Amino acid sequence: MDRIYLDNAATSFPKAPGTAEAVFSYIRDNTVNLYRTESSKSEIVFSSVYKLREDIARLYNYPHPECIAFTSNATEALNIAIKGLIARGSAVLVSPFEHNAAMRPLHQIGCTPVKYETEDIAAVVANAADNVSGAIIDIPAYAEIARRHSVPLIIDASQASPYIDIDMKGTEAAAVCFPGHKGLLGPEGTGGIILRRDIAETIDPLVTGGTGTESDNEGIPATLPERLSGGTENLPGLIGLSSSLSYTLSHLEEIRARCTRITERLYEGLSSVNGINIIGPDIADKRIPIISITADKDEAWLSSVLLERGGIETRVGLHCNPEAHKTLGTFPRGTLRFSPGPFTTEDEIDVTIRILKEAMDE
Repeated sequence: MDRIYLDNAATSFPKAPGTAEAVFSYIRDNTVNLYRTESSKSEIVFSSVYKLREDIARLYNYPHPECIAFTSNATEALNIAIKGLIARGSAVLVSPFEHNAAMRPLHQIGCTPVKYETEDIAAVVANAADNVSGAIIDIPAYAEIARRHSVPLIIDASQASPYIDIDMKGTEAAAVCFPGHKGLLGPEGTGGIILRRDIAETIDPLVTGGTGTESDNEGIPATLPERLSGGTENLPGLIGLSSSLSYTLSHLEEIRARCTRITERLYEGLSSVNGINIIGPDIADKRIPIISITADKDEAWLSSVLLERGGIETRVGLHCNPEAHKTLGTFPRGTLRFSPGPFTTEDEIDVTIRILKEAMDE
């Protein structure tokens, strides 16, 4: 049975062409510890990682690639931003769709998340796209609130990239947090944060340690990006991400167009199934490639049927986002989520709909 993968919101599969080969080549031929090892391979690896920085800066429209810190995922990036920029016990404006990756560190430092603008907010944290319904969030509106209150705006781009533009310079965001392994089609264990330059120069890093530079100084190095990069980075993953992001950017319009078509086909198919309720926006250009449903039958049973009969991989439950489910009226039951990707085919969508119809008719 062929694998039909519809859980790209969790992690993308397949990865971008060339990604696996790039990781393999690094491990086999080019392994080196940047800024430490005196090696002919250092320049090769440095160039690849620096190109990755430049591509990320281009993706988010911020002309300072040195202000990027690589992390193991968007969750770590959000922890850096939240714990480094927000005072304990503050009131923080959040969107109604904030993931646990933001809500848990806010709770950890005793902050009070509020859904409506108040006079005493200390920061704005906004998820650019909901991982449950696929709804696109009005980031410019949150940016305007942050400007009015002169507080930092932290953007979670986990599901939004690369499907919608996020303009860091235009929004004057303090930080944009992103994973490498979702829409950017890179390896798991990669991600990062791009910080506004004045913040990159002053934020208290979450992790400090060896950088291979200024080793005579026990303080945090002043230079960027070393100031934000304590310890050995996940170079195999970053080399893979460099390859995948290069592919993604060179095929960006094609990826966006294809995902829109596939999502529309999935939406239309799901709409034709009796006993299915689609959660969230009903217009394709107002959602990223994510569709969640509730059904007259148990969603966990439907997920199992899809896997057993068609090799169709989905996700069922709360998707680490109880806030979104409360907003959408699907808490605590959750939803069955379908998230196609740029390599999902029309035939795979049609097979999914056929099996779902058969299950609902039983």
